[in-house]
Amino acid sequence: MLVKGALELVDDVETYYDTGRGVITAKTGFRFGFIASSYGESLTIDLRSVRESVTEITVTGEKNVAVNVGANPEKYVLEFVRTLDTLVDYPMEDVISLLDERTSDHSKEVASPTDHRDGSAVLAMVVLAIFLLFVLSIVAI
Repeated sequence: MLVKGALELVDDVETYYDTGRGVITAKTGFRFGFIASSYGESLTIDLRSVRESVTEITVTGEKNVAVNVGANPEKYVLEFVRTLDTLVDYPMEDVISLLDERTSDHSKEVASPTDHRDGSAVLAMVVLAIFLLFVLSIVAI
């Protein structure tokens, strides 16, 4: 509950998917930046029960697209961990109330991993546009 709540509260996380086997994947989407844009990042959250009331959480981040100069997956790992750490300090009733308020329109959770949003489509359009400009410049000569 707290892990999904933290994902709901991290602003740039657009979607997340719970495999049901102790692994949750989350994705940010395309972001236009002043110097460099990002085609998105992925977070993988592994949950492992250590004892009755203790769960070990491992979070890793990576770029959705390997050539993504503007991606900063570490930023989202830290933001997720900070948000989760903050939620742990509050009573569960307050956390549930906050999440109900935040997700009243819709949750970021998706039913299938194929429903994840990422910047791959934007990257494909950028590559296509560059190719078309190249072809048009050759035709113009």
